[in-house]
Amino acid sequence: MVGLGCSQRSPRRGGPSRVDPPMMNHDDEATVRNRRFSLFAWGVFGYSLLAILWGYFLRISESGDGCGTDWPLCHGAVVPATPHFSTFVEFTHRLSSGLVLLLVLAMAVWAFRAFPRGAAVRKAAGASLLFTVSESLFGAVLVVFGWVATDVSTGRILIRPVHVTNTFLLMAALILTAWWASRGTSRVPSLRSDRVRLLLPGVLGTLALAWTGAWTGLATTAFPAGTVQEGVGQYLDPEHLLVSLRILHPLLAVAVVAILVRMAFRLRAASRDSLSPAGDGRWGPHEGWVWKLSTIVAALAAVQLLAGPLTILLGNPPAGRLGHLLLADLLWVTLVVLAAEAMEGEEGSPQSMTKDVSGSSARTKPARI
Repeated sequence: MVGLGCSQRSPRRGGPSRVDPPMMNHDDEATVRNRRFSLFAWGVFGYSLLAILWGYFLRISESGDGCGTDWPLCHGAVVPATPHFSTFVEFTHRLSSGLVLLLVLAMAVWAFRAFPRGAAVRKAAGASLLFTVSESLFGAVLVVFGWVATDVSTGRILIRPVHVTNTFLLMAALILTAWWASRGTSRVPSLRSDRVRLLLPGVLGTLALAWTGAWTGLATTAFPAGTVQEGVGQYLDPEHLLVSLRILHPLLAVAVVAILVRMAFRLRAASRDSLSPAGDGRWGPHEGWVWKLSTIVAALAAVQLLAGPLTILLGNPPAGRLGHLLLADLLWVTLVVLAAEAMEGEEGSPQSMTKDVSGSSARTKPARI
């Protein structure tokens, strides 16, 4: 007799037996959930990057005052009646930024529900939400105080580096949320890693380069030069502090690119020395990515060094300036992921394990017999 709760039926004589598919265990369900979350996180990062690029176009096209000094309304209305081009650009920028906020909020809630307390993904998603909110507040401040379009007041000059830093930290948090979710990283790598000293000059230098780039972009918008000769003439007889500061960007770019290339080659060498201790020539779980990402960082830095002068020679067209800014963003997020993988890889490297074992052995007293 077959019980009522039995999941299998007795096979018919001469016919194939039917077996129910195996049930998914808890670990498999968690893997599927994490994969779905990582896909969503990558989508949020991609859309946010597009929204940031649209914000760059807003500044390049001098459309920051498209809604006047009203915020969050646009010319006193929720939806402007007869928008001009600048109003269209500003209004769609606000809509896209609002959607970013909703997507990041959903991602953060999902991360806190799907991952345990203290998980790296939860911390990165929480940071993403924090920097998204602050990014929106920066936008409101710029509009309300009139620090838009061709305004070159002291307040706008001072707030530009702070705003750029927040944007870069937002991109870093978003890319780490997606990356750590895809990689299954359980905890944030320790900042006490020996590789921090190697990575820190490149990270801080890239941030400083973004600050000077923000000033240079503002000077290019407010004080355009039709030709290279006219631009050189502006340096010789600057009409504003921003024109004088513009020379800092190319000089710093050469130094930062040299730092990044040197850092990349040293990390590649360290990855080669950290091959599998079994002697089979295989990479560890992180060193393979360190090798690849180091190569990409060096390549992007070199291309960016050429893209800047090329944009100037072409007369600073909007497409060239947008491409230059996109390369800067790609270089930054690649550098962030490289730093995370390099620090995490060092924690699990054979050299680090040997150091920990020898250190613990030295602290352990011999047992008395």
